[in-house]
Amino acid sequence: MTSLSITPAVRAGTVVVVLRGSLRRADTPDFAEAVGRLLRAHRPSRMEVDVSRLLELEPGTAEAVLAVLRTASREGTAIVVTHAPSGVRQRLWAAGGERYLV
Repeated sequence: MTSLSITPAVRAGTVVVVLRGSLRRADTPDFAEAVGRLLRAHRPSRMEVDVSRLLELEPGTAEAVLAVLRTASREGTAIVVTHAPSGVRQRLWAAGGERYLV
């Protein structure tokens, strides 16, 4: 398992959060903090969570990630998960995250 790296960027008014490595349930507070900090700092209309470099989504973690996304989207920001590898996509879909997947 590789530790999680969270890299934020702003591209054409869209905040992009790039996740690399392995996302474990224990990492979700760090993910939530990063998302919240970016929303407060930029107030974007759209946020992308790029998971193309995510090697693993630990079982049981998708639900916690989706809870973070649901909470953040209540602030009026459209949030999408992009470039999901098939295993990550399957876990997020199974947890009810199909509306975030593009």
